Amino acid sequence: MRCCIAQLWVICFALILSGVLLGCSKVARGDIIPSPKLAQLPPVPEFDSIHMIDRRIGWAQNAGAVFLTNDWVFRDQAIWRTTNGGQSWTQVLCASPATTGVSAFFLGSSKGWVAAADDSTNVTIFRTKDGGKSWTLSQLRAPQIIHDSCLSFTRADEGWLMLIPDHGMNSSPGDLYRTRDGGARWRKVNSTGASPHAWIWEEAALPEFEHRHPYLVCGGATAFRNDSTGWVWGSLASTTPGFLFITWDSGLTWQVQTLPLPSSLHDGRMVPIGLPHFFPMGGKDGITVAEFRPTDHDSTNFCTVIYSTHDGGLNWQPTTPVKFCGVWSFITVKKGWIWSPEAHNTDSTAPVKGTLYRTDDGLDFVDDEYGWAIARDRNHLTQLLKTIDGGRMWNATERKMQQ
Repeated sequence: MRCCIAQLWVICFALILSGVLLGCSKVARGDIIPSPKLAQLPPVPEFDSIHMIDRRIGWAQNAGAVFLTNDWVFRDQAIWRTTNGGQSWTQVLCASPATTGVSAFFLGSSKGWVAAADDSTNVTIFRTKDGGKSWTLSQLRAPQIIHDSCLSFTRADEGWLMLIPDHGMNSSPGDLYRTRDGGARWRKVNSTGASPHAWIWEEAALPEFEHRHPYLVCGGATAFRNDSTGWVWGSLASTTPGFLFITWDSGLTWQVQTLPLPSSLHDGRMVPIGLPHFFPMGGKDGITVAEFRPTDHDSTNFCTVIYSTHDGGLNWQPTTPVKFCGVWSFITVKKGWIWSPEAHNTDSTAPVKGTLYRTDDGLDFVDDEYGWAIARDRNHLTQLLKTIDGGRMWNATERKMQQ
């Protein structure tokens, strides 16, 4: 893999699958302007995430702050769209510079939703059916000021919204809402506030922690496979490992889902590092990824395991553990790519070296050949890379803005 990058870059591959969440970041705190018509072209954005639908059409979200001339510069948070494989981008939704983040979900090339909160308790959900040319909004009032949000849709009319209020490091609150009319109306279906017991990390080993609970155990990123089955990936506190919680009844009850240890690993636990992904969206074949954390804190036996399922996520089978700590992208349950960077000094300006692995039995790829990646330095300055030969060669893509 070769590209001309003068600063320290970290390769960040975004999973490109139809309906995969673009990003669960801090929600917007400011007015959102649903209009791409500006007096002049906006500056070239520093992309925070990218979500390609196919070889030509995709969506992206830019970072809200970059470090320039010894100071942080805050920029409009915006949603962008390309129809020519990333050669040029059009801004389709924009927030004010005061915005701290936007959570979005895209269902194919034309449908999308964006959730944002202001500095009070108002939450606005924008939705488009025409690729961002026009947006319709709905609003709800949360019980508290919102810190973060996450959207998940299984089809055009059925979706969920997780709202995470401001909180301290030792708590992980969340409120789960559901829409059945495409985002026009939202109804709260569950909350951590419904729990009679505030779980702490030390209690996760208790047998009753694995029981099915009629409340959210914690807030976090959420993804649903169909109208009834979904997951929350979250932790009991900001400094503790994460869990996967599963629901079989549209979010009314939740139960922790424990991933089995591979036979080659002992004296430790598997820690999920993301939500499951299914191929196709809503299908029964899927993968999820977890890291092995040895009980001995001095141990160096850390590794990553990719799990597969063929029954819709009810049971997960581990694959061979791999020694990597990077990012991954799969286009089917058996075919994917893993980028594993080498250890490096974060103060160095030398390019980061690493290895791109590919598995056919088993990063932003839409098929066997076409993929995109975001290279990012510690100042959030980015370079968009593209491959058309399955990752053997990567070329920097000049990001041109369109009116």
